[in-house]
Amino acid sequence: MKILILGGAGFLGANSARFFRERGHRVDVMDNLVRRGAEINLEEFKRLGIRFHHGDVRNREDFVALPRDLEFVVDCSAQTSATDGYANPTFDLTNNTVGLLNALEHARGIGAAFLFCSTNRVYGADRVNAFPVRETATRWEWDPRRARPCRGFDPLHGFSHEFDVDGAHHSIYGLSKICADLICQEWARAFAMPIVVNRFGLLSGPGQFGKCTQGWVAWWAIAAHFGLPLTYIGWKGKQVRDVLFVEDACRLFESEMRRIGQVAGRVFNAGGGRKNSLSLREATAIVSRIFGRKVRPAIEARPRTADFVVYHTDNRPVEKALGWMPRIGLEEGYALIADWIRREEPRLRALYL
Repeated sequence: MKILILGGAGFLGANSARFFRERGHRVDVMDNLVRRGAEINLEEFKRLGIRFHHGDVRNREDFVALPRDLEFVVDCSAQTSATDGYANPTFDLTNNTVGLLNALEHARGIGAAFLFCSTNRVYGADRVNAFPVRETATRWEWDPRRARPCRGFDPLHGFSHEFDVDGAHHSIYGLSKICADLICQEWARAFAMPIVVNRFGLLSGPGQFGKCTQGWVAWWAIAAHFGLPLTYIGWKGKQVRDVLFVEDACRLFESEMRRIGQVAGRVFNAGGGRKNSLSLREATAIVSRIFGRKVRPAIEARPRTADFVVYHTDNRPVEKALGWMPRIGLEEGYALIADWIRREEPRLRALYL
């Protein structure tokens, strides 16, 4: 297959590029290299025969030099912080919405299928947090006596793609992504384009240069290794997310490419699911054990704007359509991250200290 990955030097993009190249496919990537650490991937791209194009999805002109014989375009490009957009909302919209439109039109012009990386942030926190929860020693969880199933929500399985995207408190990032998400759905219908939208849960794994505003699973491990300060922001550190490790996301892309005729036009929620759900406090216990040091985060009482108290993904629709389910569990995933941190310690030290 001939594949273009946009945002291809970022975390998901670079891992996807390696995944497909190692399976013998021709891979081109385009990236503007503004994300810290992205430039580290270029040396490996050259070694693997992955063709790099320096460009920005916000600029239509940057698509002109890209190959036109592509079969698939995978859009991993985004400003991904759910908090940064409040300071500069236009930046989120130009990157995540206008950039998507440029990418989509390029794919339409050359007849390529299109895989879009959306997010669970398309769902407003006011609706996600409306379900009753109860507090346990290490996490919040949906109260089984009071949290009732409804369209797109099941307290045993989580949220599916059928959950309502209306309402507020998506974050500016989430707003920019739901706009792009809906554009993809409209383009699929209006122009008969083979498009798949993946609303990912929390992505993590080796190669993620996490920080406190984005990529917190990897950030928790990096901070624990280097003894950097951590903070629980809201919900006593007991807010819950489901973690999808990056190799499983790449396997999903591969499944969708192989069966594009079957899944074109579909929207999937894809995440770690209930088994891979994790609170910040539980992550603290894991990284303390892995790195052999007692990690004691500070506590900030006020939650971030548009934060979810509990979210995990209902993977049943994508499992039914493709037979896909996550394989990598929390312990294995954190072990992979820890191994990467130890291997790349000099480079990471330069970035974080």
